[in-house]
Amino acid sequence: MKFVFFGYDFMLPSALRLIEDGHSLAAIFTFPCDNVFNFNTDCQTIAGRINIPLIQSPATPGHIEDFINQGCNAFIAAGYPHKIPPIDEEKAYAINVHPTYLPYARGLMPIPKIIMQNLGKAAGFTAHKMTQKFDAGDILIQHKFNLGPKETVETYTAKIALHAPDMISALFADLPKHWKEARPQNEKAAFTLPAPTDEERMLDWTKPVHDIDTVGRAFGRFGSIAHFDARLWVVYDYDVWQEKHKLTPGTVAARLSREIVIAAQNGFVCLKAFEATDITG
Repeated sequence: MKFVFFGYDFMLPSALRLIEDGHSLAAIFTFPCDNVFNFNTDCQTIAGRINIPLIQSPATPGHIEDFINQGCNAFIAAGYPHKIPPIDEEKAYAINVHPTYLPYARGLMPIPKIIMQNLGKAAGFTAHKMTQKFDAGDILIQHKFNLGPKETVETYTAKIALHAPDMISALFADLPKHWKEARPQNEKAAFTLPAPTDEERMLDWTKPVHDIDTVGRAFGRFGSIAHFDARLWVVYDYDVWQEKHKLTPGTVAARLSREIVIAAQNGFVCLKAFEATDITG
């Protein structure tokens, strides 16, 4: 197969696995990344190393037509934020990889809410036929995993990173068969999780520390939001514990050299990595 990859560094190992399997990578479509939380530096390196185009502008119908004319017969997207133009399946396979066990939890950023709502049935990832309706195409292959009691956005994505190359390799090993046997999604069971709001990212000091920890784990190093010292902060790392106290929730209970301890409803939250933010609220 000669294929085009749409995405960023997170799923690039799956594309590299396809190269190892004997498939040919023709181009990489990526997008500007902050290279703090989302990276595309490896995409740039690989494109330069094997001398293929690296395109950071949104894909157009002209792009698709050009690559099909160059002999590309597969397009695979994983974490690509732009809508990809229609691809005629008579000319090429078009595949999207979604970070949930479809038909559950469609949407642009479903993982935090899967963790916050403990949606174990949605935990996993799926390769499906690309359609113009996001995340709704027929299922080609998918992998299920369990949500741990202390699941974080990092452990969830790590599980995808561990298993995605093998799954994508197996898919491409007999893509015509998987394509023919793809099964429609159960629309009665399907649901979409809207992208989280800043309010949903907020650590609410009036809540029990268990609830605060759930929000913190759901956003991890992408950052939850906290209010103290009369301003808003983004929190990247913290610890919580239960302890009886008489402080008003939200009180700064202690200041250490690098940490700040905030009183919650039934315990304390020790903020270990945080920074001021311009988010209003």
